[in-house]
Amino acid sequence: MRFLAVMILVGLLAPCAATAQTPQKDSGQTLAKPAAGSTASRGIETEEIKIPEQMQAPPRSMANQPGYMEPAQAHALLIKIWQAESRVRDLLTQVGPQNIKMPTTVLLSFNDNLDKLRRNLAALEKSRQQFASRVDSEYLGFQTYAGISAILPPLDRLTLMVSRYNNSGLSAEFNQAWNEMLTMQQSLKPYLAFLLRNHDQIFLIMESNLYGCQNELNYAMHGANGRAEPMRNILPAFKGRRRPPQKTGTGGNTNAKH
Repeated sequence: MRFLAVMILVGLLAPCAATAQTPQKDSGQTLAKPAAGSTASRGIETEEIKIPEQMQAPPRSMANQPGYMEPAQAHALLIKIWQAESRVRDLLTQVGPQNIKMPTTVLLSFNDNLDKLRRNLAALEKSRQQFASRVDSEYLGFQTYAGISAILPPLDRLTLMVSRYNNSGLSAEFNQAWNEMLTMQQSLKPYLAFLLRNHDQIFLIMESNLYGCQNELNYAMHGANGRAEPMRNILPAFKGRRRPPQKTGTGGNTNAKH
């Protein structure tokens, strides 16, 4: 019985398998296959955009511009600034109220300048480290330049106080540290001017190019949608809320004259 059931099942499934293996024909007509290169042969429809003649291009090379620095040169300059900072910090450890004899009024001014110089050194260190990570940033370059400029006045006042109330050797070291800071400021100024000038030129070129593209677009779109036609006046139909009728009094018409 089991063998007979298997034979019957095979006999029922055989026509289905044969039909699946035989390609289908639809009344002698075969399905047409799309050409493989039909889509590629037509290509993608594109529109040619005309570039305005007055459009400017940014300079390809900036090496010939004044103040230009390679990133390695900018990092080398920042290392020199760090060395000048370290020299000032070392000198501040050698001066103090306990090491310098001066009047009380002068001592108060000395301590104020000392605290201010330390705060400015901390601000300069922060700006310099940020500028070292992005030497092409005009903002961080300006912050570093401003940090050096903030150090020079209190350092100059401390140098005068040390030269007046201390030995000449330490005063000469303070004077040398001030000169080094001034040199760093003057060395950074041309590079900062290059960054600011480059940013301003790029912005000006982008603005002029945008203006030229806008004019070209306005000229191309002029008259594309036809002339404007006036609209016919239409009497609006207002659909407001209807008010319920007012109830009259029981004594008759309320509008009647007595």
